[in-house]
Amino acid sequence: MAPHSNNTGAQPGEPEESPLDLHAALRLVNDSETKARDELQGNEAGVYLIWGFAWLLGYGSMHGARFGWLPLSAGASLTVFAACITVALSTTVYIVTRQRRGIRGHSSFVGAMYGGAWALGFIVMGALAGVVGGAVDDFWLTGMIINGIALLIVGLMYMVGGAMFNDKSQARLGIWFLVVNLAAILAGPENFVTVCFILGPLGFFAGAVAEFRRRRRLRNGRV
Repeated sequence: MAPHSNNTGAQPGEPEESPLDLHAALRLVNDSETKARDELQGNEAGVYLIWGFAWLLGYGSMHGARFGWLPLSAGASLTVFAACITVALSTTVYIVTRQRRGIRGHSSFVGAMYGGAWALGFIVMGALAGVVGGAVDDFWLTGMIINGIALLIVGLMYMVGGAMFNDKSQARLGIWFLVVNLAAILAGPENFVTVCFILGPLGFFAGAVAEFRRRRRLRNGRV
């Protein structure tokens, strides 16, 4: 009679393999998903902080010029605002480019399309801004129209990014900017900058805190 076979494949004298740990398997799947998402997104906290300070300084300079608490003309404040946005944009492109280096396949395609949508959206906005600037004489009304379009793009893109990358923080940030945009437009050209100056950076800073806490939970074993 043939000896009884060991279904686990273990040799005589060796301990049998333990049954599949479903919890460990689930953690492995979740960790793989998180790693893939983080490869696409990178650490968003730093990016949010950069944009939060850019908005704080940029819209702050325009608010100071509008209400006279800074010795700036409207044109000079617009130059400061543009410089802040340019620095933030250049820094973000550098950070994202470094984070995406080496990513291939579907993840690379998704990242490229998402980044391209941001770029094309603001190219179109820039062309429209030239038309609006030539058609509207009032400086602050022109600013409200152009910035309203920009905030619409930002809010929608963050919501799309949240859906694409399963990132609730990014989706919430998109909703926040759409609400801020609506509130600022309803406030009118006289107070549009004030709403953006106060509520815009607040959204970015809150997003940075949420991202930092999420990263800390991941490092502590997704508690």
